[in-house]
Amino acid sequence: MSSRTRLDRALKNAKRISFDDTSKFILFSDCHRSDNSFADDFANNRNIYYHALKHYYQEGFQYCEIGDGDELWENLSFQPILEAHKNVYELMKLFHDEGRLHMVWGNHDMVYRNPSYVEKTLSSYFDPKTGTDVDLFCDIKFYEALMLKHTETQQELFLTHGHQADWWNYVAWRWNRFLV
Repeated sequence: MSSRTRLDRALKNAKRISFDDTSKFILFSDCHRSDNSFADDFANNRNIYYHALKHYYQEGFQYCEIGDGDELWENLSFQPILEAHKNVYELMKLFHDEGRLHMVWGNHDMVYRNPSYVEKTLSSYFDPKTGTDVDLFCDIKFYEALMLKHTETQQELFLTHGHQADWWNYVAWRWNRFLV
């Protein structure tokens, strides 16, 4: 399958989001949230990210994460990432609970294209303090792309991670994950 075919499919299946002149969006990509180890590239920026995201939440923005939010090549499990950056996920949950969180999967979190994996991994987590499961991202959906469409002008903005254009990062992503 060619990169054009993959991008055309992403466009066809994109989540459609209408907006107008009063709408506000913040777009983030390639956060690569990890486990807070020496290899966690996000750790050095987590405070500024958190405070910026908190500001955008308070100002009523919609948050679009355009792939590779979680570093799932170096981490085979989401749990250590959640433990390392729980405050970030709690803030993202606020966006989600209000319908203002829009997620795209990238090559480093391509496992999120599987709805069963997303449901099992992101819906809730076990809190050892209370001994109970706590809701996180109930019913969250990840998309290959987003399409923002202005309600008056009909102008469209296509948002995707872009890895579809690179055979190694789209088709051979499991091999790349193994090598990392």
